[in-house]
Amino acid sequence: MKNFFVILTFILLSSFTIKSESNVLPDGHYSAILDEEFKKMELNNFEFLLEKGKFKILIADKLETLDIEWLDENSFVVIGYTEPKNPNEFDKKMLEGNRPTFNIIKNINNEYYFTLGKESEQNPILSGKFIKSLSEK
Repeated sequence: MKNFFVILTFILLSSFTIKSESNVLPDGHYSAILDEEFKKMELNNFEFLLEKGKFKILIADKLETLDIEWLDENSFVVIGYTEPKNPNEFDKKMLEGNRPTFNIIKNINNEYYFTLGKESEQNPILSGKFIKSLSEK
């Protein structure tokens, strides 16, 4: 009976989940440093500015201001970067169930480690870390 009580207590206590830490990126200037495997594919690091729900990035020598949509505390999409701004029917069909997201895995001080792809994928489209400018902590 004592073992039953111990097991029941353990099950009850372990069934409560601990709220995960939010990894929502605060406003500021970031450098995206890609993991080596992606640099070997000749993909480049990039910089962006998050400001009031907008993602500002230089694309082909033009400053683009794009909308960011947080899907949960750790994942977001950038409309016009991770998916089309104005998707046609084909794009919409392709995005169903296959929406690539930036997924923040962990943060340490001003470094936010990320993958780009589906959260559950073993082989992301990109991975690396976003480093927030030290002057903006």
